[in-house]
Amino acid sequence: MKNSQDRLAALREQMKKKQIDAFIVPSYDPHQSEYVADHWQARRWLTGFDGSAGVAVVTQQEAHLWTDSRYFIQAEEQLKGSGFELMRLKVPHTPEYVGWLKTNLPEGATVGIDGQLYAVGQVRRLKKQLAQKGLSVRYDEDLVGEVWSSRPPLPADSVFELAMEYAGQSRRDKMTAVRAEMDSRFLLVTALDEIAWLLNIRGKDVPCNPVAISYLLLGMEEAVWFIDP
Repeated sequence: MKNSQDRLAALREQMKKKQIDAFIVPSYDPHQSEYVADHWQARRWLTGFDGSAGVAVVTQQEAHLWTDSRYFIQAEEQLKGSGFELMRLKVPHTPEYVGWLKTNLPEGATVGIDGQLYAVGQVRRLKKQLAQKGLSVRYDEDLVGEVWSSRPPLPADSVFELAMEYAGQSRRDKMTAVRAEMDSRFLLVTALDEIAWLLNIRGKDVPCNPVAISYLLLGMEEAVWFIDP
């Protein structure tokens, strides 16, 4: 698709098929990272705005991008001709996107999100907020992914072990220290920088960030690292 308006039209067509009245496109990845690999740059691909922070909301009639004052000038320029209107965060009389949804969607409307990009607490909070206006949330659709035909693949660069002279402690010692603070049998570690620190590994899956896309399940007696071989 050549431009943001074509992409916006394609997304709206998928929304219509799935009976979703509004769709939210955040900036982060499944690890809640601020800086993400190209595979998860859905908001940038859809809107044309390439700042690191922002949330896009699309309905059949309107499309908006919320971002903060660091990016007002940049966003205004990059959104020209995209079909998206800039919503300036923390400016008087500009509602947050959840408030905007509550005001502008009719009772019984459905809001869609890609649930893989949200923490459980975020989804619960969003459902509670929108339920106040009779709105429901669907979190089982990656609608942008369905229309993003040239989407970059998941990153799978090499990973290396950080030498002890730089790491300071062995991963065994670090895991022992974390286990001493655990109040359950298992700890699921999803933040990429925390995994890199705990396992003494570094990668190149995210530009300018020395991390590798993975998850870690730390138990009291074992640890399981989930990563592309």
